[in-house]
Amino acid sequence: MCHLRATVRRTLRRIGRAVLYGFAAVYFIIDLAFLSFIRPLRRRLLGSGRLHAWIEGLNRYVALALVLVPLAILEPVKPVAFYLTAKGHLLSGGAVLVLGEIIKVTLVGQVIEIAKPKLMSFRWFAWAYGHWEAVMDRLRSIEAWQAVRRQFHSIVARVRRIKAQMETPEPAPPDPPRPGSSR
Repeated sequence: MCHLRATVRRTLRRIGRAVLYGFAAVYFIIDLAFLSFIRPLRRRLLGSGRLHAWIEGLNRYVALALVLVPLAILEPVKPVAFYLTAKGHLLSGGAVLVLGEIIKVTLVGQVIEIAKPKLMSFRWFAWAYGHWEAVMDRLRSIEAWQAVRRQFHSIVARVRRIKAQMETPEPAPPDPPRPGSSR
């Protein structure tokens, strides 16, 4: 009987761990997807200028707070969005997820990029960032990831061509002759 309980407990722990890893993987994939699509917007928003210079001038502790406070506020957006979706509010849940992720990835990601030299002075941050980069490099080397990126860039190029065609003014047709005018 005791052996059976231990086996059941071990099995439940394995199932629980697998479910937890599944949730973590979905969570991570959502972050990666938004990061890939938002990077150009991020550069435009805080790419250069006064705000960029101000962030670069901060000391390392203020720079860390500038990363952690918005992250702590915006990270719970995903569970809230999943809760709304589970309760049947698909549009609201989707909107919360998309807007929250866009804001988080745009704001926090760009601040990290700007303040990275200061943040890397924290040993734990440098370690975590190094591991993050290793994981991202491994993901970028996967053929499926590269195929999705190629497809995404193809779609972006197509949208830009269509936009350029729509913005190109067509020549105006000549005015029709008015009755009674001599031409």
